Amino acid sequence: MCHAAKVHPYLYRMTRAAFQSHFQLTLQSAGVPPEEVRALWARWTEWVGESRLAYALENPLEALPHVENHLEVLRRLAAHEPWAHIVGFVDFAGLQVSIDHRALIPRPETEELLGMLLAQHPEDAALQALDWSTGSGCLALGMKHARSLWHVAGWDVSEEALSLARRNGQTTGLDIAWRNASLSDPPSGPAEAWDILVSNPPYIHPDEECTLDASVRDYEPSLALFSPAEDVLFFYRRLQVWASYQLRSGGSLWLECHADHAQSTAKLFAYPSNWKDVQIHRDFCGKERFISAQKL
Repeated sequence: MCHAAKVHPYLYRMTRAAFQSHFQLTLQSAGVPPEEVRALWARWTEWVGESRLAYALENPLEALPHVENHLEVLRRLAAHEPWAHIVGFVDFAGLQVSIDHRALIPRPETEELLGMLLAQHPEDAALQALDWSTGSGCLALGMKHARSLWHVAGWDVSEEALSLARRNGQTTGLDIAWRNASLSDPPSGPAEAWDILVSNPPYIHPDEECTLDASVRDYEPSLALFSPAEDVLFFYRRLQVWASYQLRSGGSLWLECHADHAQSTAKLFAYPSNWKDVQIHRDFCGKERFISAQKL
């Protein structure tokens, strides 16, 4: 006779104290660093509508409701699935941006890039702004959310990413012109049509894949992460070509880049005669992370 496997009843009658201990031990056993375990615990308590302090002040012997659901979340965390994929969104520039396997998870550094761009363009006038390699659409949506009069477009080579970006445009109610386009192609369309061009293109060399955290390596799209093996700056060279064609005189360029390649990325724009004010900016961790330039 075949008997269905039984789950130990203890797991379905876990107290608050027992679940907290089980949470920490499970993630530590999965190789999650202690500081990340603490951060995930804070996110989990907030997600269930509490806080670490509120959780600690509850009766530790009280049974935790819906423990099956919480154990499933814990299983996914132990498999190194990103928190953003589990909850299905990230908070970005005052917006709730849906996220899944189709696009790169927006990072705080990208929000920093948006902040610098907006600080340099405080006017809510009829500017034309283009986000190349838009992914989830976070930069395009962030620009439109902050500057309602701007005409904003988001272009990407990935139709999967664009389907997510379009969904985010619909749920946020922001009007973005989405387009499937490849930086590898020769420039086309109207020349000198844009005032602002921003991009966070793939900039990790494939040889670095083994150094990435499993939550990145196993869950985020390779197309959004990695440069061609033969040229880690390939997409920045293509952006130099496209931006030279697309930006108006006086238009500004804003790029996120690999901290190890910021100097070489900036040099791509320092030598051509059609660029000025090429600058490298540091992120909140002090790393050289962003490039800005103005087209002559």
